[in-house]
Amino acid sequence: MDKPMITRDQADRIWAWEWRKDNPSKLLELHAKKVLSDSKCLQSLTLDELARAIYVGYKVEEKFKVGDKVFYRTMDTGMHTIIDIKAGICNLRGSVKLTNVKTSSICHATESEIAVEEKRRTNKKLDKILLDLSDDETDMLYERFECGDFR
Repeated sequence: MDKPMITRDQADRIWAWEWRKDNPSKLLELHAKKVLSDSKCLQSLTLDELARAIYVGYKVEEKFKVGDKVFYRTMDTGMHTIIDIKAGICNLRGSVKLTNVKTSSICHATESEIAVEEKRRTNKKLDKILLDLSDDETDMLYERFECGDFR
């Protein structure tokens, strides 16, 4: 049985229901009775599609836009930012610039992955600054930290 393709909003609603409720068949029952007022995005799914999504799993149709943080599935080149996108083809900026990449070959980065990458980049910048300091400048910096002098 194939996994249905659903939107990100639909996936979020199904996920929220599955983890808050211990009875996925209740979601199907409410959907069949058309009483899911808080889940209007699920109303566009047929009962069959919703059942398959709950019990078999689902694929989320990805929607990308300029500025999104993504990973290129084909190569491990780290996180990239979408800088241009047209007709399912995009250009990515990261440690390596990638051009003419199909959107089917990328996936969104999670919030935690973005946080880890930002911390890594910040540490890299700080390391560069600290390595460029002379010994006297390094000593002065440590003295300021010890005294709490941050003017």
